[in-house]
Order: sequence, then structure tokens, then C-alpha cells
Amino acid sequence: MEHASSGHIPHAQLIVSKNGGLAWPAVQRYIQMLVCAQGGCGTCDACAQHRQMAHPDVHYIFPVVASASSGGTSDVFLPEFRNFLKFNKFPVVRNWIEALDAAQKVVQISVKEAKRMGDILSLTSHSGRYKVLVIWLPERMHDSAANKLLKTLEEPENKTVILLISHDEESILGTIRSRCQTLYLPPWGRNEVERWLIDQRRMDPNQAKILSSLSAGEPGIALDFLENRERLIPLAEHFVEWLRLAFKKDLPGLQAWVDHVAAWNREQQRDFLVFSGEVLSQLERKRQNALRGFALDWFPEIAFNADGFAKLMDHHKVLFMHQTLDDAYKDVGRNVNARLVFFDASLLLMKAF
Repeated sequence: MEHASSGHIPHAQLIVSKNGGLAWPAVQRYIQMLVCAQGGCGTCDACAQHRQMAHPDVHYIFPVVASASSGGTSDVFLPEFRNFLKFNKFPVVRNWIEALDAAQKVVQISVKEAKRMGDILSLTSHSGRYKVLVIWLPERMHDSAANKLLKTLEEPENKTVILLISHDEESILGTIRSRCQTLYLPPWGRNEVERWLIDQRRMDPNQAKILSSLSAGEPGIALDFLENRERLIPLAEHFVEWLRLAFKKDLPGLQAWVDHVAAWNREQQRDFLVFSGEVLSQLERKRQNALRGFALDWFPEIAFNADGFAKLMDHHKVLFMHQTLDDAYKDVGRNVNARLVFFDASLLLMKAF
């Protein structure tokens, strides 16, 4: 994304970061450099319009809920999206879904966005500079919209920049990925998140250490845990119970556990698997005396013998468990029957012990 200052602007760019990571701030700074005649001065009309997400040459497409009133296109939800990003500088996908009140609904970039993309890109630039199309979560794009985007990438309009922000690159159509220049944004880092929480959020240093550890270095995740602790308690409780049942090889107990987790919506199930993966990593680091703050310390009401379970861990077990969680995460995303997914993962977890 440094190309803005060099004058060589790739037509299509795929920006990949983890959920709650640095992608949105980076993209917003980049767009400012594209729309500002002075390279992102921060004071001109173009920069002011961009800060309000109201620049006439910058357009946004993002997953929404289809309804009779909205038609399932992003433009109807743009005021809500602007407000969401105003308070979520490092947005977490689930929080957008909750803002839409759509936990039990399909949230996607709909087939109707296909025509809208064509209409947007056929517009004449107001400023004479670049037209920018930002697509958040192309992995949630309906096949028809994806095919329309593919055609657009094959026949690029002059002075048009398409920016795709993804948190799940593998779920994007391969032919789309191959036509984009890809930039991977690493996590900010636990130390940076910890300092940021202390300096910017005025957090107690001990709490900041725990949250930064749980965040895997992504500031949006740390904020999400800070602001939604009550929602996270079931994830912690079910993770602890899952480990205990798997260790005891309690098949009836695991079956009851699976039935309960399978009743959650897909976003909750994905959150749980991500949460579990991070805590597993922390148990391994705890075993090596390399952990600065344990995630479950954020939930003192949940009894858990962290030292005892850490001693059961080793590098190979953790790798096996992570692969199990990764496979389950992919299967949940593919809408495989949740009971089968979590029962299979439970048997593999039991095997690991």
C-alpha cells in the first residue's frame, strides 16, 4: 500500500489481517492518500469528506442482511456502518452482525451487489482522481457477486482502485485472489496492545497484560473482550468443561456438551474455536514459563487448574489440538452439521490426552 506515494497504484489489492486487526486503519490512511491532491494532508475538503466516509469517489460494500426494505445492498446500511466504524476502529465481524441484529440470519454480500458494483465503477470521478471501491469481507460474497467482481478485475476501469479487506483469505474465490496484489498485515503484537490499553484506555496494567495476551496481538479483539466480558463467559466456561471432559474421556458428558454448543449460532461457534485456540497456546507457553498473562485470569469466577493442565501439554499435543480446532473452524464456515463437527473434534481432543 506504499504505492500511493510512488505513483504506481495496483488496480486490485487484497489486504489480509486477522479479525479485529489493523486492516481498517491501514486502508483508511491509504485511501486518504489516494483522494487527497496533497497525498493525505488531513486538512483539505477531500480529507474531511473521507474522514466522514462521505467522499463521492469512495464507495463501500460490506455484508448485510437481505430484507424487503433494504434489498440486501450496502448503500441502505451505510449510515449504520459509518456509525459502527466510528466506535470500532478495529472492527470485529461479530460486532457488526450484532449491530445488524442478525445473529440468526444470513449476513453476506448479496447477489444484488453485483449490479451495484458495476454501477459504481461506471461512475465518473468527481475529483478527477481515483475512484475507490472498498469491499469488506469478500469471503462473504455471494457467488454471483463474486463472479461480477471477477469480470471487473479482468477488465479494469481506468484510475479505479479496488481494495478487498479479508480476515479469511482461503474462503475467497481463487481466481479473485490471483488477480489481486496481496498484502498481509501481521498482528500489532501483544506488547503494543498492552501499551496501547494502558496509555489510550487508561487500563490497570495487570488487566492490560491479561487482555493483550488473550488478544493474540489484535487490538480489536482486546477491546471486544474488554467491552463484552459477559458474552465471553460462556466461551471460557465451555472451553474449561471441554478440556475436563476430554481428559476424563467422559463420552456421555461430551455428547451433552456437543448438543449444547451445536445449538449456538455459527458466529458463536467460530468465536469459541478461536478463543479455545488462543487459550491452548497460552497453556503451552505457561508450561514453558513464557506466559505474561493468562487469559482465564480474566474470568476468576471460573475454576480451572491452569498449572495442572499446562503440565499435560507438549508441543506435539498443542499442534494436534490446533489442527483439530482449525479443521472444525473451516467446517463450521462451510455449514457442516455442527453436532458432527464438534463431536469429531471432541473425540480428537480426547485422543490428544
